[in-house]
Amino acid sequence: MEDGGEGGSALVVVEDTSEPQIDMKMDIAVFLCQACLLPLKPLIFKCEAAGHIVCSYCRGGHGDTCSRADTRCGELDAFLKAAKVRCPYREFGCDRYVVYHDAAEHQRACPCAPCSCPEASCALVDFPSALLCHFAAAHSRLAVTVRYGRSCNLSLPLSQRWHAVVGEEDKSVFLVCLFTLGAVATAVSLVCVRADGAAAPQFVCKVSVEHPGNDKDKVVLMASIASSALTGGTPAPGQGMFLAVPQELLSGDKLALSIRIDRLRPAYAISLAESTSWTVTKQIDSLVILFWKYQNCGTLF
Repeated sequence: MEDGGEGGSALVVVEDTSEPQIDMKMDIAVFLCQACLLPLKPLIFKCEAAGHIVCSYCRGGHGDTCSRADTRCGELDAFLKAAKVRCPYREFGCDRYVVYHDAAEHQRACPCAPCSCPEASCALVDFPSALLCHFAAAHSRLAVTVRYGRSCNLSLPLSQRWHAVVGEEDKSVFLVCLFTLGAVATAVSLVCVRADGAAAPQFVCKVSVEHPGNDKDKVVLMASIASSALTGGTPAPGQGMFLAVPQELLSGDKLALSIRIDRLRPAYAISLAESTSWTVTKQIDSLVILFWKYQNCGTLF
């Protein structure tokens, strides 16, 4: 959205892409409910006493302070459906225009919304797909491509704190993050690089690490994948689910692990976001269900 001066914004009125279009600036107050001061969306009503323009949610209660808003504003409905604003992330690749009352939601979910490079000494901000090229050129980190629903074996240097993974189907970017838990274990977590960190998870993962010489000694994590814009760098243990890998399961200076990422159906993703129950499995000769919580280095309970 372009600045149109105090109280103003640049708008594009778009009814049909085949019709003529105009750029114009209008006071933002035109697009706000005069009761709740939130963006108006159809159906819109007006009170006859003072001409207040209100949304359908505020219509009923408006009579307590002024008069009932019973008059429909069909022309204003049509205007608000046609008046669109440009996505603020145009410089990062989004060329969409969205109706004003949907602009905030689009901004949160826009796939071109910028994210930060996870390297502590790097200040680059760009959209996730562009970060992949930056990882390779600036940090010599080539992304590993995985297919959803299939396991992929990785061997990751413990000296590097993060490693990039990209989904073959939709080019979603993930980071496998490694952290030292004192002298007894290494924490492994997976995060989706996406600006809308508060959104419902779109993916789940299964991460497992086996003993190099005994496949019965294994630790496994099954959890949804949280999203992050990485503004504070890679998420640290305690900011989400992670797998604690004992030193006995490490292969020298590398961590050999298996990772599987699955895409969630939208309805299931919402229900999973509301759930607070997580399970981590650890198998050493027999399968035992554990809940992991990181309080101090190496503390499990």
